[in-house]
Amino acid sequence: MTRITNIVCATLIMLAAALAGCNSSDSSGPTTGEGQVSGYVYDQSTSGPLAGATIVVTTLSEGTKLDSSAGDGSYSIRFTVDSSTTVSVRVTKSGYEDYNTTVTVRSGGVTQLNITLRPKSIVVPPGGSTGQAQTIAFLGSTPEEVSVYGVGGTETSILRWEVRDSLGLPIDAQHAVTLSFTTNGPNGGEYVSPPQLITNANGQATTTLNAGTRSGVVQIVASTTVGTRQISSSPVQVVINGGFAVQDHFTIAANRFNFPALGIMGKALGISVLVGDVYSNPVKQGTAVYFRSSAGVVQPSVFTSSDGQGGVSLYSGNPEPFGAYAASAYGDGYHYVVARTLGQNGVSVQDSVLLLWSGYANISNVNPTTFDILNSGSQSFSFRVADQYGHPLAQGTTITVTATIPPPATPDVQQNQVAVTFGTAGSVQLPDVIFPGPGTTDFTFVLRDGTWSITDATPVTLTITVTGPNTTGPVSFTMYGTVR
Repeated sequence: MTRITNIVCATLIMLAAALAGCNSSDSSGPTTGEGQVSGYVYDQSTSGPLAGATIVVTTLSEGTKLDSSAGDGSYSIRFTVDSSTTVSVRVTKSGYEDYNTTVTVRSGGVTQLNITLRPKSIVVPPGGSTGQAQTIAFLGSTPEEVSVYGVGGTETSILRWEVRDSLGLPIDAQHAVTLSFTTNGPNGGEYVSPPQLITNANGQATTTLNAGTRSGVVQIVASTTVGTRQISSSPVQVVINGGFAVQDHFTIAANRFNFPALGIMGKALGISVLVGDVYSNPVKQGTAVYFRSSAGVVQPSVFTSSDGQGGVSLYSGNPEPFGAYAASAYGDGYHYVVARTLGQNGVSVQDSVLLLWSGYANISNVNPTTFDILNSGSQSFSFRVADQYGHPLAQGTTITVTATIPPPATPDVQQNQVAVTFGTAGSVQLPDVIFPGPGTTDFTFVLRDGTWSITDATPVTLTITVTGPNTTGPVSFTMYGTVR
């Protein structure tokens, strides 16, 4: 048959298919509350029906539904729709360029959508010839992720490009060009080999990316010069993952080390890990880290992120860290959370963090508990703020000392004034501490006579107040004395 006859026949085939599409494979058709997308898939180069194409329709109401084109290229997808909606359609088939579009579907109606897929590579007819290079297309990398050098993982990725003319045809050997490859990455010694290649008879060139000793993303660009023009591919990205975890670069920490959780069930504390490889890079994303705790309940595992980090929660509850469940070197209230992963050849890599569970706030050991300060004199006081076991209270605890005198009988009567020296403006805020001692559980302050010209005795009320995460309300201790 002549070329014109072929075109006419192909046109008649497509027209018949389109008319047939008006009656989908489901002869009953969609009912009210249903919508349908139907049609045929064709090969652009032959105009014939294309079997085995995957049609994916995405809707807001039902998510994703899919079908595969039959031997005659037909497909049909039905889904729920209230009145009308816009849906996304994606069609894919190996060896063909993807097809994406959106269509409107109405309740009880069929939306006819015939699709023509373009082959990725078209064979030039015998005796034919392509044009000069116009674009550079990336065909893929195998694998898409590699490991840093020297850790036992896959260190190389094969990269493939195709150079095409203005019609999208792969250039032939007569129009072959030399592709040059440049990289931009984490500068750990990664490289492309060979760095230059001449395209083959199908317009293709294959090179290899070799990983260096640093993890990160590598961008590779293929370029060539045609006449006076330089053409380049879009940047291609390949991920270089970190290697196996090593002990020197394994870290565990807690959001706070003093956990105000004694006697409370279900209070959460964040536990984090940072995991690196022998080159101090983050380990491969998805490295599993396992946790255990001698007290409470800890989430069992986490998979590291791209920067080597991960976190779980420790929940307060039984057993509390006492007796056999406490850290023996530190005693009741203290315990360890342990994180562990596997390094190269199955070597265990682990670290632990020491935590303190603190309880309710108490003020004790106040000395002296009364006072009589001479004119122009002062008095030092000591006291302890701790939980019922003598442990420091948690970060955010505020300790305040105030001194007050009664108001004068009449406004014109002078009275002794007093001054308190304690912390900043009479207050101290505790940092995140877990061991008792000066500044964490043991404190001092000074009360001074502030009016030397008055020698009459003036009653003074001293109050120590504690607020913070270890209290449900202010805890205070009050004492009385005089200043002369």
